[in-house]
Amino acid sequence: MKLTIQIVNFKSRRYLEKCLFSIRENLPAGIEAEILLVNNDEAPLDEIAAGWKDISNLRIHEIGENIGFGRAHNAGFRNSRGEYVLFLNPDTKILPGALQALLETLERDQMISIVGPLLIDAGGKIQADCFGDRRTPLSTIRKKIYEQNEQPAGADGEIFATDWISGGAMLVRRDVFEKIGGFDEKFFMYFEDVDLCLRAKKQDYKVAVCPAARVFHESGKSFGSEREKKSLYYTSQNYFFRKHFGPVSAGLVKLLRLPYYVKNVLLSR
Repeated sequence: MKLTIQIVNFKSRRYLEKCLFSIRENLPAGIEAEILLVNNDEAPLDEIAAGWKDISNLRIHEIGENIGFGRAHNAGFRNSRGEYVLFLNPDTKILPGALQALLETLERDQMISIVGPLLIDAGGKIQADCFGDRRTPLSTIRKKIYEQNEQPAGADGEIFATDWISGGAMLVRRDVFEKIGGFDEKFFMYFEDVDLCLRAKKQDYKVAVCPAARVFHESGKSFGSEREKKSLYYTSQNYFFRKHFGPVSAGLVKLLRLPYYVKNVLLSR
């Protein structure tokens, strides 16, 4: 099996049909592939199974509860068969040529272990958090002070190296994913993609962006509230900095971030 396209569903079933349709329409000819839906919802994906019977390579792995992004993908990965695995959000749509471009990137350069497309929003703009430079306590503090949110640099042209790419659309080599231990399941949501890429780079593998590959992304459609989203983000950020930079650096970021935490979590509805 050449390719596994793996999607974790949680409160996103209304987007799954469009996502599956885009995969079916844009799967490269001659590529042996499977689609694996990992369902974190309590309700089974019976309607998807019934409505997509014509896709013989579609399988559903029922979890029955929300166990988190990374843990669910790890569970699905253990049931997958692809040489390459595309971790894909349900609120995405594959655009023409994207899968072919991503696969060709890994075929051409054996040292690239993880490659991502450009994620495009409804206005056709590149989403700022689809890739980026290494996240450190200093870079995080600087971003907050100067409120940096620019268009990603190098977002056009040839394939280029980066420090991390979004887990919303991430193609990985199976053997490398296994070697580095998959996603760290201590991250419930957020930063598991940044952490995975950092661990890959520490073992001298490359992480890259392929601008020729583009994927439309609705972004954040699994959340009931902005407060929940921010709370999960800050919790994962705390763990990421403790893990890679130690408790002192993590504590400093947490202290300087306190006004944002109060505004976005404690005072948010």
